[in-house]
Amino acid sequence: MSTAAGVRIERLALRVAGLDEGAARVLARMVAQGLAPGTPGAAGLAGSSIGVLRVEVRPTTAEAADADLLARRIVAEIRRALAGEAGR
Repeated sequence: MSTAAGVRIERLALRVAGLDEGAARVLARMVAQGLAPGTPGAAGLAGSSIGVLRVEVRPTTAEAADADLLARRIVAEIRRALAGEAGR
């Protein structure tokens, strides 16, 4: 799906309560696009395999009402989790 700094994302699955399938697809695309330019902290993961990375995001009221804000928050949480994996 997306590669950045030696990281390959083969599958991105989101479970989002309250979104219909179309809106969930749009959100997933926005998250993928947010990850595509580069993922800070991922360089330390080159050549390694995480397998599955799970991130839980509890959106604020504003994020729940705005797909762009929610996508940016999800991207930030994924980057934070990847940076943690790179430090291991």
